Amino acid sequence: MNNVQQLPIGVFDSGVGGLSVLKVLQEQFPNEDFIYIGDNANNPVGNRSDDEITFLACRIAEALEKQPVKLMVIACNTFTVVALDEVRERVSVPVIGGVSQGVKTAISESKSNTIGIMATVATVNSHIHKHVALEVDPEVLVWEQPCPELAGLIEQGHLDDFFVRDVCEEYVEPLLSREIDVVVLGCTHFPFVKPLLEELTAGRIQFVDPAYETSNLVCRILEHKNLYNPQENLGTVKLYFTKDIELGDTLSASFLDTNRRTIEHITL
Repeated sequence: MNNVQQLPIGVFDSGVGGLSVLKVLQEQFPNEDFIYIGDNANNPVGNRSDDEITFLACRIAEALEKQPVKLMVIACNTFTVVALDEVRERVSVPVIGGVSQGVKTAISESKSNTIGIMATVATVNSHIHKHVALEVDPEVLVWEQPCPELAGLIEQGHLDDFFVRDVCEEYVEPLLSREIDVVVLGCTHFPFVKPLLEELTAGRIQFVDPAYETSNLVCRILEHKNLYNPQENLGTVKLYFTKDIELGDTLSASFLDTNRRTIEHITL
């Protein structure tokens, strides 16, 4: 065993959304320790300038490296689209971005060879999912649906009420009208309202959570660099938030063992 293997995996997001990625990673790698930073004091980031987004992402990454961690997962598609290259230049550990994940799954599942992408404005404007989809299958049709209000509502704790239902209905209507059968949830906040989206679309659309493809990338890095933690005990999770931690506490308690989880406020 080496000291690096014993270090935790760092995961960060603009707020609570990345907890959906952390959930999958912990399921896939139960013996790993994790440190999560959610910068909800500056959320939502999807409507900010590229310079602001890059500054925020790099500041979190540098804070994680000081912990230290053995690799990082950017559990925010907007951060990945705008700041991945800069983050990789600033830190010395492997950095995985999950932005275009889920596309291969969506294409393989679509019966009409037409997929949808629900994402923040910044992610949609990058067209990253569309570029990746056309690399996988030049014949696939891609509908990009910007969802400017959804991440912010989820960050405020609106998971199944009038406010979030109203905007979700608005965002899925163009997808339903085009008879799109598979949609990638291109923002890590969105899996938290996946049950609501499935209800509103009455099963007509399959929603893909990209976190499972992201976990495959983590697996490759751990194997390639011999970074698997050999401990036999179940891993621990340290959660840090820059603002109100109540929502992070509530969401994480639904899938994390509270005996192996700590949650604290952090100032970056």
